[in-house]
Amino acid sequence: MNIEIKTTFENAKDYLYSAEQNDAEVQDLWQKHMIAPYWANITKWAPFDQSFKKPSCVRKLAELRQQLSVFSDISTEDLHNKFISITKALPTDDDDTMLVVLYPLCDSDQSVKERQNGVVGTAVFGNIIIRINPLADNYQKWIPYVFAHEYHHNIWGHNWFVLRGGQGYEGTFLEYMITEGQADLFAESLFPDLIPQWNRPFNNETEAMLWERVKLILFSTDQHIHSTYMFGDEKEGIPWCMGYSFGRTIVADYMQNNPNVTFLELIDVPAKKIFEASRFYA
Repeated sequence: MNIEIKTTFENAKDYLYSAEQNDAEVQDLWQKHMIAPYWANITKWAPFDQSFKKPSCVRKLAELRQQLSVFSDISTEDLHNKFISITKALPTDDDDTMLVVLYPLCDSDQSVKERQNGVVGTAVFGNIIIRINPLADNYQKWIPYVFAHEYHHNIWGHNWFVLRGGQGYEGTFLEYMITEGQADLFAESLFPDLIPQWNRPFNNETEAMLWERVKLILFSTDQHIHSTYMFGDEKEGIPWCMGYSFGRTIVADYMQNNPNVTFLELIDVPAKKIFEASRFYA
Protein backbone atom coordinates (compact mmCIF):
# COMPACT_ATOMS: atom_id res chain seq x y z
CA MET A 1 0.00 0.00 0.00
CA ASN A 2 1.37 3.38 -0.98
CA ILE A 3 0.75 6.06 1.63
CA GLU A 4 1.30 9.81 1.36
CA ILE A 5 1.13 11.84 4.58
CA LYS A 6 0.43 15.54 4.42
CA THR A 7 0.39 17.87 7.42
CA THR A 8 -1.53 21.13 7.51
CA PHE A 9 0.60 22.65 10.24
CA GLU A 10 2.46 25.14 8.02
CA ASN A 11 -0.86 26.19 6.53
CA ALA A 12 -2.16 26.60 10.08
CA LYS A 13 0.59 29.15 10.73
CA ASP A 14 -0.60 31.14 7.71
CA TYR A 15 -4.20 30.85 8.91
CA LEU A 16 -3.17 32.01 12.38
CA TYR A 17 -1.23 34.98 11.01
CA SER A 18 -4.11 36.01 8.71
CA ALA A 19 -6.66 35.69 11.48
CA GLU A 20 -4.59 37.88 13.78
CA GLN A 21 -3.90 40.54 11.16
CA ASN A 22 -7.38 41.29 9.85
CA ASP A 23 -11.04 41.24 10.76
CA ALA A 24 -12.11 38.64 8.21
CA GLU A 25 -14.37 35.86 9.39
CA VAL A 26 -12.10 33.10 10.64
CA GLN A 27 -14.26 30.45 8.98
CA ASP A 28 -13.46 32.01 5.60
CA LEU A 29 -9.76 32.08 6.43
CA TRP A 30 -9.89 28.47 7.60
CA GLN A 31 -11.47 27.47 4.31
CA LYS A 32 -8.83 29.39 2.35
CA HIS A 33 -5.75 28.15 4.20
CA MET A 34 -6.76 24.79 5.66
CA ILE A 35 -9.44 23.24 3.45
CA ALA A 36 -9.10 24.50 -0.11
CA PRO A 37 -5.45 23.39 -0.64
CA TYR A 38 -6.27 19.77 0.23
CA TRP A 39 -9.95 19.07 -0.25
CA ALA A 40 -9.96 18.14 -3.94
CA ASN A 41 -7.29 15.49 -3.36
CA ILE A 42 -8.87 14.18 -0.16
CA THR A 43 -12.21 13.64 -1.87
CA LYS A 44 -11.04 12.69 -5.36
CA TRP A 45 -12.61 9.21 -5.20
CA ALA A 46 -15.81 10.22 -3.40
CA PRO A 47 -18.97 9.56 -5.45
CA PHE A 48 -20.94 12.25 -3.63
CA ASP A 49 -20.35 15.43 -1.64
CA GLN A 50 -18.26 14.98 1.51
CA SER A 51 -18.49 18.51 2.87
CA PHE A 52 -19.85 17.24 6.17
CA LYS A 53 -16.45 15.65 6.81
CA LYS A 54 -14.46 18.87 6.52
CA PRO A 55 -12.33 19.44 9.64
CA SER A 56 -13.97 22.10 11.78
CA CYS A 57 -12.42 25.53 12.22
CA VAL A 58 -10.12 26.12 15.20
CA ARG A 59 -11.32 29.51 16.38
CA LYS A 60 -9.31 29.98 19.56
CA LEU A 61 -6.08 31.33 18.16
CA ALA A 62 -4.08 31.27 21.39
CA GLU A 63 -4.81 27.55 21.74
CA LEU A 64 -3.80 26.93 18.15
CA ARG A 65 -0.53 28.77 18.63
CA GLN A 66 0.21 26.55 21.62
CA GLN A 67 -0.67 23.44 19.62
CA LEU A 68 1.60 24.40 16.73
CA SER A 69 4.55 24.61 19.09
CA VAL A 70 3.92 20.97 20.02
CA PHE A 71 3.16 19.65 16.54
CA SER A 72 6.85 19.88 15.69
CA ASP A 73 7.29 16.73 17.81
CA ILE A 74 5.34 14.66 15.26
CA SER A 75 7.60 12.69 12.93
CA THR A 76 5.82 11.94 9.66
CA GLU A 77 8.58 9.47 8.77
CA ASP A 78 7.91 7.50 11.94
CA LEU A 79 4.17 7.64 11.32
CA HIS A 80 4.64 6.48 7.74
CA ASN A 81 6.57 3.42 8.89
CA LYS A 82 3.89 2.58 11.45
CA PHE A 83 1.10 3.08 8.92
CA ILE A 84 2.82 0.80 6.39
CA SER A 85 3.18 -1.87 9.09
CA ILE A 86 -0.56 -1.62 9.79
CA THR A 87 -1.46 -2.05 6.12
CA LYS A 88 0.55 -5.26 5.99
CA ALA A 89 -1.72 -6.71 8.66
CA LEU A 90 -4.73 -6.12 6.37
CA PRO A 91 -3.40 -6.27 2.81
CA THR A 92 -5.30 -5.08 -0.23
CA ASP A 93 -4.87 -5.33 -3.99
CA ASP A 94 -5.83 -1.65 -4.36
CA ASP A 95 -2.68 0.02 -5.72
CA ASP A 96 -3.94 3.62 -5.46
CA THR A 97 -1.96 5.83 -3.11
CA MET A 98 -3.75 6.51 0.16
CA LEU A 99 -3.60 10.14 1.26
CA VAL A 100 -3.50 10.77 5.03
CA VAL A 101 -3.92 14.42 6.02
CA LEU A 102 -3.20 15.57 9.57
CA TYR A 103 -5.21 18.51 10.93
CA PRO A 104 -5.19 20.36 14.25
CA LEU A 105 -8.23 19.78 16.47
CA CYS A 106 -9.73 22.42 18.75
CA ASP A 107 -8.54 22.08 22.35
CA SER A 108 -11.92 23.32 23.56
CA ASP A 109 -13.48 19.99 22.58
CA GLN A 110 -13.05 18.43 26.01
CA SER A 111 -14.89 15.23 25.11
CA VAL A 112 -12.34 14.41 22.41
CA LYS A 113 -9.45 15.53 24.60
CA GLU A 114 -10.46 13.50 27.64
CA ARG A 115 -12.40 10.56 26.17
CA GLN A 116 -10.70 10.07 22.80
CA ASN A 117 -7.12 10.95 23.67
CA GLY A 118 -7.17 14.02 21.45
CA VAL A 119 -7.22 12.08 18.18
CA VAL A 120 -10.16 11.44 15.82
CA GLY A 121 -10.23 10.11 12.27
CA THR A 122 -12.46 10.08 9.23
CA ALA A 123 -12.27 7.77 6.23
CA VAL A 124 -13.02 9.51 2.93
CA PHE A 125 -13.38 6.86 0.21
CA GLY A 126 -9.83 5.59 0.24
CA ASN A 127 -8.20 8.53 1.98
CA ILE A 128 -8.05 9.48 5.65
CA ILE A 129 -8.28 12.66 7.72
CA ILE A 130 -6.79 12.55 11.21
CA ARG A 131 -7.45 15.48 13.52
CA ILE A 132 -5.07 15.85 16.44
CA ASN A 133 -4.99 17.85 19.65
CA PRO A 134 -1.36 17.57 20.79
CA LEU A 135 -2.30 19.04 24.17
CA ALA A 136 -4.02 15.77 25.10
CA ASP A 137 -2.20 13.17 27.16
CA ASN A 138 -0.41 10.45 25.18
CA TYR A 139 -1.89 11.65 21.90
CA GLN A 140 1.00 10.30 19.83
CA LYS A 141 0.25 6.72 20.90
CA TRP A 142 -3.26 7.00 19.53
CA ILE A 143 -2.49 8.31 16.04
CA PRO A 144 -1.55 4.83 14.67
CA TYR A 145 -4.58 3.30 16.42
CA VAL A 146 -6.92 5.80 14.79
CA PHE A 147 -5.21 5.24 11.44
CA ALA A 148 -5.72 1.47 11.81
CA HIS A 149 -9.42 1.99 12.54
CA GLU A 150 -9.95 4.27 9.54
CA TYR A 151 -7.76 2.14 7.28
CA HIS A 152 -10.00 -0.82 8.08
CA HIS A 153 -13.00 1.28 7.01
CA ASN A 154 -11.32 1.97 3.68
CA ILE A 155 -10.56 -1.70 3.05
CA TRP A 156 -14.06 -2.68 4.13
CA GLY A 157 -15.57 -0.02 1.86
CA HIS A 158 -13.39 -1.04 -1.09
CA ASN A 159 -14.63 -4.61 -0.69
CA TRP A 160 -18.32 -3.85 -0.32
CA PHE A 161 -18.76 -0.83 -2.58
CA VAL A 162 -16.02 -1.06 -5.21
CA LEU A 163 -15.65 -4.79 -5.68
CA ARG A 164 -19.26 -5.76 -4.84
CA GLY A 165 -20.98 -2.61 -6.03
CA GLY A 166 -22.94 -2.36 -2.78
CA GLN A 167 -24.66 -5.69 -3.32
CA GLY A 168 -25.70 -7.22 0.00
CA TYR A 169 -25.39 -3.97 1.96
CA GLU A 170 -28.65 -2.45 3.21
CA GLY A 171 -27.49 0.55 5.21
CA THR A 172 -28.91 -0.61 8.55
CA PHE A 173 -27.84 0.34 12.05
CA LEU A 174 -26.77 -3.26 12.62
CA GLU A 175 -24.34 -2.99 9.70
CA TYR A 176 -23.09 0.35 11.01
CA MET A 177 -22.39 -1.07 14.47
CA ILE A 178 -20.66 -4.15 13.17
CA THR A 179 -18.49 -2.19 10.75
CA GLU A 180 -17.29 -0.02 13.62
CA GLY A 181 -16.79 -3.09 15.78
CA GLN A 182 -14.61 -4.73 13.15
CA ALA A 183 -12.50 -1.59 12.77
CA ASP A 184 -11.93 -1.29 16.51
CA LEU A 185 -11.10 -4.96 17.04
CA PHE A 186 -8.59 -4.78 14.19
CA ALA A 187 -6.94 -1.71 15.75
CA GLU A 188 -6.97 -3.30 19.19
CA SER A 189 -5.30 -6.43 17.83
CA LEU A 190 -2.35 -4.28 16.76
CA PHE A 191 -2.28 -2.09 19.87
CA PRO A 192 -3.41 -4.33 22.75
CA ASP A 193 -2.05 -1.93 25.36
CA LEU A 194 -4.47 0.81 24.27
CA ILE A 195 -7.97 0.61 25.73
CA PRO A 196 -10.48 2.94 24.02
CA GLN A 197 -12.96 4.50 26.40
CA TRP A 198 -15.69 4.31 23.77
CA ASN A 199 -15.56 0.51 23.88
CA ARG A 200 -15.92 0.18 27.65
CA PRO A 201 -18.16 -2.78 28.54
CA PHE A 202 -21.44 -2.33 30.38
CA ASN A 203 -22.34 -4.44 33.40
CA ASN A 204 -24.83 -7.23 32.73
CA GLU A 205 -27.85 -5.33 34.04
CA THR A 206 -27.09 -2.17 32.07
CA GLU A 207 -26.25 -4.13 28.94
CA ALA A 208 -29.58 -5.98 29.05
CA MET A 209 -31.52 -2.76 29.64
CA LEU A 210 -29.81 -0.91 26.81
CA TRP A 211 -30.11 -3.83 24.39
CA GLU A 212 -33.88 -3.72 24.76
CA ARG A 213 -33.71 -0.29 23.13
CA VAL A 214 -31.06 -1.13 20.56
CA LYS A 215 -32.80 -4.23 19.22
CA LEU A 216 -35.78 -2.11 18.19
CA ILE A 217 -33.72 -0.09 15.71
CA LEU A 218 -31.27 -2.72 14.41
CA PHE A 219 -32.68 -2.61 10.90
CA SER A 220 -33.43 1.11 10.79
CA THR A 221 -31.88 3.06 7.92
CA ASP A 222 -32.69 6.45 9.49
CA GLN A 223 -29.41 8.41 9.69
CA HIS A 224 -30.56 10.48 12.68
CA ILE A 225 -31.30 7.30 14.62
CA HIS A 226 -27.92 5.91 13.58
CA SER A 227 -26.10 8.97 14.94
CA THR A 228 -28.09 9.04 18.19
CA TYR A 229 -27.56 5.39 19.04
CA MET A 230 -23.98 5.18 17.81
CA PHE A 231 -22.60 8.29 19.51
CA GLY A 232 -25.11 8.51 22.35
CA ASP A 233 -27.55 11.05 23.72
CA GLU A 234 -27.28 11.18 27.49
CA LYS A 235 -30.41 13.36 27.75
CA GLU A 236 -32.31 10.44 26.21
CA GLY A 237 -30.62 7.89 28.45
CA ILE A 238 -28.34 6.64 25.66
CA PRO A 239 -24.74 6.47 26.93
CA TRP A 240 -21.88 8.08 25.05
CA CYS A 241 -20.72 5.90 22.13
CA MET A 242 -23.07 3.09 23.10
CA GLY A 243 -23.21 1.77 19.53
CA TYR A 244 -19.45 1.37 19.41
CA SER A 245 -19.49 -0.73 22.57
CA PHE A 246 -22.24 -3.03 21.29
CA GLY A 247 -20.64 -3.29 17.86
CA ARG A 248 -17.32 -4.38 19.32
CA THR A 249 -19.04 -6.91 21.60
CA ILE A 250 -21.00 -8.46 18.73
CA VAL A 251 -17.92 -8.82 16.53
CA ALA A 252 -15.83 -10.15 19.44
CA ASP A 253 -18.47 -12.83 20.06
CA TYR A 254 -18.34 -13.89 16.42
CA MET A 255 -14.56 -14.12 16.42
CA GLN A 256 -14.57 -16.06 19.66
CA ASN A 257 -16.97 -18.56 18.07
CA ASN A 258 -14.94 -18.59 14.83
CA PRO A 259 -11.33 -18.40 16.05
CA ASN A 260 -9.77 -19.26 12.70
CA VAL A 261 -11.34 -16.32 10.85
CA THR A 262 -8.85 -13.57 9.98
CA PHE A 263 -9.71 -9.87 9.94
CA LEU A 264 -9.39 -9.93 6.16
CA GLU A 265 -11.83 -12.84 5.89
CA LEU A 266 -14.16 -11.19 8.39
CA ILE A 267 -14.68 -8.26 6.02
CA ASP A 268 -16.49 -10.64 3.65
CA VAL A 269 -18.95 -11.85 6.30
CA PRO A 270 -22.40 -10.19 6.17
CA ALA A 271 -23.43 -8.30 9.28
CA LYS A 272 -26.45 -10.52 9.93
CA LYS A 273 -24.26 -13.61 10.05
CA ILE A 274 -21.90 -11.94 12.52
CA PHE A 275 -24.88 -10.88 14.63
CA GLU A 276 -26.31 -14.41 14.66
CA ALA A 277 -23.13 -15.67 16.34
CA SER A 278 -23.36 -13.14 19.17
CA ARG A 279 -24.89 -13.26 22.63
CA PHE A 280 -27.62 -10.85 21.54
CA TYR A 281 -29.18 -13.01 18.83
CA ALA A 282 -32.37 -14.71 19.83
